Amino acid sequence: MTDSEFDIFDGAPALEPLNEENEPCVGCGWCCLRDPCSESHRRYGYTKRCPVLEWDKENNRYICRLMLDPEYGEEVRRSQHEGQGCYAPLNRWREDVRSRDEE
Repeated sequence: MTDSEFDIFDGAPALEPLNEENEPCVGCGWCCLRDPCSESHRRYGYTKRCPVLEWDKENNRYICRLMLDPEYGEEVRRSQHEGQGCYAPLNRWREDVRSRDEE
């Protein structure tokens, strides 16, 4: 059985934010740098950081290139609950959004 044959989100309606108090994602990179998502693990194995996380200098935030992939992007956005808010709203990186690629 392939991953696409066992997609529990297949055909599911878009989710609303978990609650009205969810903080939006600010692109600080905390999640993808500290604990890459299951989509990253499936495609690239267990790496210290997601290899397709990209710092966007113009917008001063990290961008998930998996979510932008023309073939898999919709699946990744759905599985990662894009638009649902921050995974770690209490982390301090949210207030200090910058490239951490050299750290």
